[in-house]
Amino acid sequence: MPNNQKSQSSSSQSGGKDDSILLIVIAFSMAIGIFLPSFGIIFEPFLLIWLGFLLFLNLIRMDPQQLAFIIKKPLLVIIFTIIKLIAIPIILYAVTNIIYPSLALSVLLLSGISTGLGAPFVINVFEKSNNRLPFVVGMIILTSIAVPFILPSLVFLLVDVSKFEIPIANMMILLAEALFLPLFAGWFTKRKAPKLAKKIEEKSFILSLILISFINFGIFAKYSNYFFSQYSFVITMSIAAFALYIIYGLIGYVSAFLFDKKDKSFRIAAFVIMSYVNNILIVVFASKFFGNEVAALAAFYNLSYYSMIIPMKKIFYLKKKIYD
Repeated sequence: MPNNQKSQSSSSQSGGKDDSILLIVIAFSMAIGIFLPSFGIIFEPFLLIWLGFLLFLNLIRMDPQQLAFIIKKPLLVIIFTIIKLIAIPIILYAVTNIIYPSLALSVLLLSGISTGLGAPFVINVFEKSNNRLPFVVGMIILTSIAVPFILPSLVFLLVDVSKFEIPIANMMILLAEALFLPLFAGWFTKRKAPKLAKKIEEKSFILSLILISFINFGIFAKYSNYFFSQYSFVITMSIAAFALYIIYGLIGYVSAFLFDKKDKSFRIAAFVIMSYVNNILIVVFASKFFGNEVAALAAFYNLSYYSMIIPMKKIFYLKKKIYD
C-alpha cells in the first residue's frame, strides 16, 4: 500500500475512533446530569467559563492573519449576520406564535442569539481542513457584538416585556468576557509560547470533551426533575430543539448554496454558524429574567447541539463522496 493511502487509512480510523469517543462522552455526560443532579449542579454556575475555554482550545489552531480577510471583506459576514440575528428570529417567532404560542418567546430568544462559542470545535469535527474557519470566527465576533443591541430590541418590539427587564450592559460585558478573553488568550499563547500552543492543540480534542462534559453536567442537572415528573414537557422541548436545529442548519446551508454553488466547505460552515448557536447564554439570561420554563428550550437545545454532530458529519461526508 502506498504511503499516502496508509496515511489516509490511518486518518480515517482515527477519525472514526474520535467520533465514537465523542458520542460516548456526550451520552454519558447527559446521563450523569439527569440521574445525578446533585453532582452535576456543581458545574452549572460556571457554564460560560467552560464555554470560553472550549473556544480557546478550538481557536488556538487558527492563524489570526486569516481573520484579516474577513475584516477587509466583511459583506458576506454582514449579510449572514442579518439573516442570523434578524430574519430567522422574526420569521420563526411569527410562525411559532401561530402554531404554538407558549413557545414563541423561547423560540425568539434562541433563534436571535449569536453564533455559538463552540462553533469552531464543531467545524473542526466536521472537517478539519475546512478553509472557512475564519468565516465562522468572523460570525462569532460580529454576531456577539451585535446581539446585545438587536435581540433586546426584537423582544421589545415583538413581545410584551412590561414584566421583564433585560440588562443590555450586563449582556455586553458577559459576551465580551466570554468571547474576547479566550480569543486574545489563544492568539497571545500562539505568538508568545508557540511550543505550549502546539502541545495544547495536540490535546485539544480530549480537553474539549472534558469541557463539553462539564457543560452537560450543569445543564441537565438543572432540568433533571423535568425528566421524571413532566414527560410531555420533555418530549415537547426535545422535538422543538431538534426541529429548530434542522431549520437553522438548512437556512444556513441553502443560503450558502445560493451564494456559491461550488464551495462545499462554505455550505458546511454556514450550516454550523446557524445551527450551533450560543444557547448557553440564553439559558443563563432567560432563566434569570424570564423563568426556567422559557429557558428550557435553550437548555434542551444541547440535546440536538451535541448529539447531531456525528450524524451530520456522516451526512456531509457522504454528500462529499457522492459529489466528489
